[in-house]
Amino acid sequence: MESPEDEGLVAMTDSAAPITTDTPDTKTVSVMVQADHLERLSSARDPLIAIAELVWNGLDADAESVSVEFAENGLGGLETITIIDDGHGLPYGDGLNAFRNLGGSLKLPGHRSARGRFQHGQLGKGRFRAFGLGSHVRWESTYRDGATVLSYSITGNRENLGSFVFTSPQPTLQTPGMRVTIENLRANFRSLDLSVAPAALARIFALYLQQYPNVRLRYAGTLVDPVSAVDRMVDLPLEPATGDDGRTITVTLTVIEWQMPTERHIFLCDENGFAHGTTEVGIRASGFNFTAYLRSPYIRQLAESNALVLEELHEGLRNLVDAARDRLRAYFRERSAEAASVLVETWKKELIYPYSGQAANSVETIERKVFDILAVNVHSYLPDFDDVAQETKQLTFGLLRHAIQTNPRSLHLILGQVVQLSREKQDDLARILERTSLDAIVAVSKLIADRLDFLAGLQALVLGPDLKPRVKERSQLHRLLAENTWIFGEEFNLTADDEDLTTVLRNQFADRTDFDLLDPSHPVVRADGRRAVIDLMLSRRIPMPRDEQRQHLVIELKRPSVKIDEKAVSQVKSYAEAISTDARFRDTATKWVFWAVSTDVAESVRAEADQEGRARGILSNPRNKPYTIWVKSWGEIIQENEGRLAYLKKRLQYRADEASGLAYLQETYEKYIPSPSRVVDHDGDDQAASLSATEPDPPASAATEA
Repeated sequence: MESPEDEGLVAMTDSAAPITTDTPDTKTVSVMVQADHLERLSSARDPLIAIAELVWNGLDADAESVSVEFAENGLGGLETITIIDDGHGLPYGDGLNAFRNLGGSLKLPGHRSARGRFQHGQLGKGRFRAFGLGSHVRWESTYRDGATVLSYSITGNRENLGSFVFTSPQPTLQTPGMRVTIENLRANFRSLDLSVAPAALARIFALYLQQYPNVRLRYAGTLVDPVSAVDRMVDLPLEPATGDDGRTITVTLTVIEWQMPTERHIFLCDENGFAHGTTEVGIRASGFNFTAYLRSPYIRQLAESNALVLEELHEGLRNLVDAARDRLRAYFRERSAEAASVLVETWKKELIYPYSGQAANSVETIERKVFDILAVNVHSYLPDFDDVAQETKQLTFGLLRHAIQTNPRSLHLILGQVVQLSREKQDDLARILERTSLDAIVAVSKLIADRLDFLAGLQALVLGPDLKPRVKERSQLHRLLAENTWIFGEEFNLTADDEDLTTVLRNQFADRTDFDLLDPSHPVVRADGRRAVIDLMLSRRIPMPRDEQRQHLVIELKRPSVKIDEKAVSQVKSYAEAISTDARFRDTATKWVFWAVSTDVAESVRAEADQEGRARGILSNPRNKPYTIWVKSWGEIIQENEGRLAYLKKRLQYRADEASGLAYLQETYEKYIPSPSRVVDHDGDDQAASLSATEPDPPASAATEA
């Protein structure tokens, strides 16, 4: 794993030099760099991995105790990091050879130490990864030479990474071991914090410490003890794989379930359980804290060739990881079933399980399985569920069973949202329910969501290049708007049918043969018997504070492909004059609002509707006349509504797009939009796609029920 805080390791030269004597008491070793190790060094950027490599060095030296210690400066920052072990140390001659040959190691992978332990053997990388933590590193080795115990030191600096200074070994009374001190630290390294690092080290060394229980690893005084934290450990068999060279690869998958929360990883290990890298788990296993260890000698080969950092490009490794993930999914399905069965038996003993006896039939058997899954999820999401009263548990499970029987499709989504609420949000919901009902909350939210979907669908109908020329004005667009007059302003939302208004409209347009506003039972038809599709007028009466006051909304709809031009404006003005002066309304407190609406507006009409001293969009508003005439494009209307709903949309976090909008229209207004395959051409003639177009549209009236 790489961390941004560890960038910038210094590359070493590719030169080789002999050991030279500086003084009688010191020697300077210039490193002979082997071909593939500059890349190895530059990729060692995880501070915890660097510490783990130094710990491995101590364990490979048969240490019984390894300790990672920290010293702080006066400002509370890290001053030094020290790794101390009680192993057999590094003899002087071995040290000269090891530090001179970067990438070489006296420990062969898979070989055993003097005490019979498997050795990590990381090609000498551990001692050089220390420079990823600090610029000055000192090794103090104490070892036995026959009956004598000798001690010497090795120092190196990141500024001159290719050179190490050895002191001459001197007799000492100290016990054998190694002390590595890292100074001039590059950062405080958040990943080394005591709150996270011991658990991370426990995952890395879990298999080793399980195998060698006498070994003690301490981190800042805290014992790293994965054994006590292990809840379950199991080896899962995997089918042998085939390597790049055709040879069979043996693979074992070890899973450790922890008693404490932990980060999930698949550790890529050799056959002995030494971790060489990690990858994401990539599966869901709700309620389980685990680490997986993919173990194979093939992984050691990849580590030695530095291929583990290229998992996504290495087919052999990718196949191993995919197989491990499939096995993990199967394993945790089995574990979930086990956990569920244990809980169900507990609930039966507590008499809160809502079923008794054997299932009556196969349907109830499936129903019980669904209940068990959901009940276990409720139990896992509500940590205090075990502590609530028995009556509350019985009520909860009873409601859950009822919901499964009546509406199982929606239940899982609803429960998932409720149980994920924070405690604060749950309290907010409880306070709201004290003042209103959940039904009312749902109704208001649905109203907002429906409006957002309606706007998205309407925009696709009247502005979309594919649908705009195919929309049927009378049987589709007119009917949609008749039931959604809020789109013209919230004051127009609470509208109602008005018998007087309908009569007036019929009287005024009785001589118009191109309008179908009179008797629904006698529509205007063409010579060939087909009904004419013409511009339609939608009318509404708007409630006012006093009964004697009235305001009427009359909307002239133009086909989306037709502009509102001067001729159309002249028509609307003539309607306004004729209707507003009708005897029924002439001497009453009645006001009229006329809207001319289409997808586009002629430039001359735009100019007329943009006059100083009146709101933009008003075509006419004479002082001595009770009417106002507006002209609007669908783009303006939709944008204005989106602006009004923007805040609610943001708070509701509702997503409305063209697809959801059209789906909403199709589902909600199916009687008006029977099929998306039925279209109308620019002349209003029905064209049949996959649906027959022989059935005539239903008749339309001037006044439509709200």
